[in-house]
Amino acid sequence: MSYIETFPLQHSTILRIYSEREEIETSPEYQRNGGVWTPEKKQLLIDSIINNYDIPKIYFHQYSREDRSKIGKSYSIIDGKQRLETIWSFINNEFKISEDFDYQDDESIKIAGMSYNDIAQEYPKLKIKFDSFVLPIICVITNDFDLIEDMFSRLNEAAPLNSAEKRNAYGGDMVKAIRDISSLKLFTQKVKFKNNRYQHYEIAARYLLVETSNYENSKLIDTKKVYLDSMAKRYKTGNTKLVENFKNNVEKIVESMAITFINQDNLLRTQGIMVVYYLLFKKALEKNITISRIDLQNFDDLVKNNRLKAEKNYEDADFELLEFDRLSQYGTNDVSTIKEKLRILSEYLNL
Repeated sequence: MSYIETFPLQHSTILRIYSEREEIETSPEYQRNGGVWTPEKKQLLIDSIINNYDIPKIYFHQYSREDRSKIGKSYSIIDGKQRLETIWSFINNEFKISEDFDYQDDESIKIAGMSYNDIAQEYPKLKIKFDSFVLPIICVITNDFDLIEDMFSRLNEAAPLNSAEKRNAYGGDMVKAIRDISSLKLFTQKVKFKNNRYQHYEIAARYLLVETSNYENSKLIDTKKVYLDSMAKRYKTGNTKLVENFKNNVEKIVESMAITFINQDNLLRTQGIMVVYYLLFKKALEKNITISRIDLQNFDDLVKNNRLKAEKNYEDADFELLEFDRLSQYGTNDVSTIKEKLRILSEYLNL
């Protein structure tokens, strides 16, 4: 029978947690990525701690003794990753306190604009106070990993999680396939947009949706949130082999794309073109045709130059290229938009 229990972590001072940070897994699969806090938000957290304000609870998944020996970690973060990483980066002198900081307990102490090391040298007692601040850490013990993912999703329901982050918390076979695909070279080296809010996961999910909709309906469907979420839930369990087949199909096409595109490719600067390129390479593989990056770059240049031409004299511009450009400015998830862009690009490449 599944169970979940919670209890406060004892002696959870900042210094103790910092000293044990190697035992803490900061990026379990259900987590969203760090690195999205602004400098001002980081400074506000340190301000709150030094001035002894309450801060939101941090949740740890505490591993069993058996799991600890296998994983080499004692905990993983369910919620509070950005808070912990902010505290650790402050201790590592990676940013300074705000220039307008006021220490409320003693206005004669001026630490505005100081780093952690500056405080240690100028006000050692204040540094000790900071180190001794007790973080409100709640430990979670469970025998069902899905309950951890469910808890993470519930804790963040009031926070601005995007669709990919919420979907990642579902767990299961399809979500694992999404993660696996997003770790391939196309995403780690070739695309120009980052994965701070799981943008790579979103594209990987759309690629898998192309394969699942082809299997289920023999046609392409909208790549909107409702269909991506439905796919992740539908293939969560019970279809492991089928999901593996979908993943293998995607991997073949993604590997072909990775060969064609260069690192940090400007052609892959936005998410909007990614599904069109996927379908293009899928068609090329079926026809045993090699797609040249030069041809794709030439097409991209034609679209840009045609736009400039239309601004000067609309009648001289190429309508098909204008239509491709127009569709690129609108939603990229409608199947009609995807198909039309694919048609125009395919005809240019004689596919």
